Amino acid sequence: MNIKKKQESVYIDAGQHELVIKQRYQVLSYLNDILLGVLYLIGSILFLSDVSQTIAISFFIGGSILMIARAVINIAKGIHLKRISN
Repeated sequence: MNIKKKQESVYIDAGQHELVIKQRYQVLSYLNDILLGVLYLIGSILFLSDVSQTIAISFFIGGSILMIARAVINIAKGIHLKRISN
């Protein structure tokens, strides 16, 4: 990857393969974040209603697992990009 600084802008020259990988991981990360938010929202609504707390807490646990998945997605992206750059 070549980085050139010209005046105030930074131009990055990356290979097409690298850009495709970044885009795929970005889409996966967005989907994960949306699902995480939905689980937390549903858990919050259920927690305020007469539904069993066990069900509401299950949604919070699912959201917590997706928070861990976010970190795993970022680590996997870094490893994948490192492999293709070598």
